Amino acid sequence: MKALFEGKQVFDFPKPVRLLKRICQIVTKPDDLILDFFSGSAVTAHAVMQLNAEDGGNRRFILVQLPELCPEDSEAFKAGYRNICEIGKERIRRAARKIKEANPLFAGDMGFKVFKLDSSNLKLWDGSPLTQDDLLTLSERLNDMIDRVKPDRTDEDVIAEIMLKLGVPLTEPVSKLDFEGHAVYSIGKDSLLLICLQDKLSTEDLEKMAEYVPGTIVLSESALADDSAMSNAHYILKNHGIELKLI
Repeated sequence: MKALFEGKQVFDFPKPVRLLKRICQIVTKPDDLILDFFSGSAVTAHAVMQLNAEDGGNRRFILVQLPELCPEDSEAFKAGYRNICEIGKERIRRAARKIKEANPLFAGDMGFKVFKLDSSNLKLWDGSPLTQDDLLTLSERLNDMIDRVKPDRTDEDVIAEIMLKLGVPLTEPVSKLDFEGHAVYSIGKDSLLLICLQDKLSTEDLEKMAEYVPGTIVLSESALADDSAMSNAHYILKNHGIELKLI
């Protein structure tokens, strides 16, 4: 750990990489998924990548860690790390570079994605009772619901939530496509799922999407102009054997 962080003691009592690597050797197969619910300094990720480089395995890892704050008088805080998660992410990056340098012929994946637990990206209806004085706020509430996605959320945030709710693993690849100027996201190697969060879609756009994807298309409720266009969309996709889901 000190070698990775240039001699700085950024984490107290990290577990030895050799110990975690040995455990993985004993109890896992080359394609297993290893889950560490108390990842700490991310030693499990380090050990998994090291073992893969040594035996050519394709093990993957999921690490879970509360963002515990680093004490302000700690070496970690002085080095710019505000919580344990930041230390773990940086360790994975540095360990991956070091392992790759030591094993230049290893072509395995050493990348990783970071997801943070948060509230839904979609606004929830405020159903609290209205008094006579509050009636003017009803129109404001309705206008807020026209665009259901919270203003501080990105397309990627919404896509991750949709994937989770549909049971699609977050490890599936996500590709951004262009359909006549509309940003459309293809999920999975075989494009089993298409997600479009934009509006002003035409029936021609839907026809092109239907030809591209064999499974499910997810659209925003405001994607089509009116109820008639939405009904047409259902028929078009049904004729192609495609399920339509709205957010």
